[in-house]
Amino acid sequence: MNLISAAYWKSFLNRSGASDGVRELADFAGLPPGLARQDIAGRMMALIRYFGQREDALPEWREMARAANAEEVWRNWPSLPITTKRDLVTRFPAGKIAHRFGLDGRLNSSGGSTGEPTHFFQDMQMVSAGIAATYYARTQVGWRPGMPLIALWGSDRDLGKAGPSRAEHMRAWLRNDWLIGGYLVGEATVERFLGLLRRHHPAAVFGYTSILEYVARQVIERGLDVSKSWVHTAWNGAEMLFESQSELFRRAFGVGLLNWYGSRELSVIGYQKAIGGPLYFLRPHMFVEVINSAGRPAAAGESGRLIVTSMVGHGTPFIRYEIGDMGSFAAEDQDESGLRALRVLEGRNAGLLQLPNGKQVNSLFWNQIFKEFPEIYQFQVVVPRSQPGIQLRLVGTGMSDERTAKLHQVLNRFTAGIPISITWMDQIPLTQQGKLIQVVHE
Repeated sequence: MNLISAAYWKSFLNRSGASDGVRELADFAGLPPGLARQDIAGRMMALIRYFGQREDALPEWREMARAANAEEVWRNWPSLPITTKRDLVTRFPAGKIAHRFGLDGRLNSSGGSTGEPTHFFQDMQMVSAGIAATYYARTQVGWRPGMPLIALWGSDRDLGKAGPSRAEHMRAWLRNDWLIGGYLVGEATVERFLGLLRRHHPAAVFGYTSILEYVARQVIERGLDVSKSWVHTAWNGAEMLFESQSELFRRAFGVGLLNWYGSRELSVIGYQKAIGGPLYFLRPHMFVEVINSAGRPAAAGESGRLIVTSMVGHGTPFIRYEIGDMGSFAAEDQDESGLRALRVLEGRNAGLLQLPNGKQVNSLFWNQIFKEFPEIYQFQVVVPRSQPGIQLRLVGTGMSDERTAKLHQVLNRFTAGIPISITWMDQIPLTQQGKLIQVVHE
């Protein structure tokens, strides 16, 4: 345990204003269902009264903002429209929110794990809540301040951008955080990971599921020398987690992978405390609904669309926001305060993609590329089985020759020598379940 790192975290939480959020999450977890419902209903009323009076309010928000009390808002909440990623682009343009409503915060964009890059604005309250949620969820999965944290995650250098500044390197050192770029994967990835583990253990580990699986498989197949005491806890991110992947990691490192669910636009949504256990929501900051194919609340065990409301922040309105994933819950995970957890999460099955030039690339690489191009609303990467090359299917406003050349320049870092064709479409075909698949083989 690093005492410098532990002290840094305490100071950082206080400076960022996240300490109150951490306490709020911990206190809410101990509330009985009735009080939890009152708390969430009050937050719903405050949220809808703020967004209902803004210039960009939906008509249904304005109407509900006139509700007499929180119980009325709670009762009628399911009647509000579901907002989508396309709504965020067309109805709530992120670049205008700060100036239009006098807010301080951060303009950001998601990688679009469902093939739909999304730009959004988070005010400082939401930024602070995101820090609190991340810290709190990490403690719930077994990490402690001061414990080394090794991440197999995306790196800006992989995308041809400048890497972290000297100040960012210093902050990472103070946090005891260690990053391994996770878009390009190979033997060097494994060696770098084991080298860090030898120097910094016991450690917490997190990363893209497919890369954690790759490293574990290499350790087992190559018989590499690894102590089962080096990894204290480990969790995934950005991709689905299957039982076989968790078990493979356990065989290699002595602990299985826990499930971690979140998104760039909303921060952490849920976390798993134990292998095979439920995925607990970050309540009261997040309110999650599961909606069936008929558009009604799903029953226990019934798979449905995940609808998430952020109860904090005044930037981009994430009110009944369809995040693009599906899931189901058990009867015991629901009470009068709503859903507390998921039992099954269905979404983000990206994995590693081997290009015709032999490179192994995490499929989420495409998300990070396309989020830099606001002209693209949806994308799909098609890898033909019968011929070399990649086809990009894009939906959006179209791009100038200059912007198209820039896109090719970035892509060529990974796909050198592979033909790339771009096709603009009115609509990309969806699956029978209505999902957009980001990478397909044809």
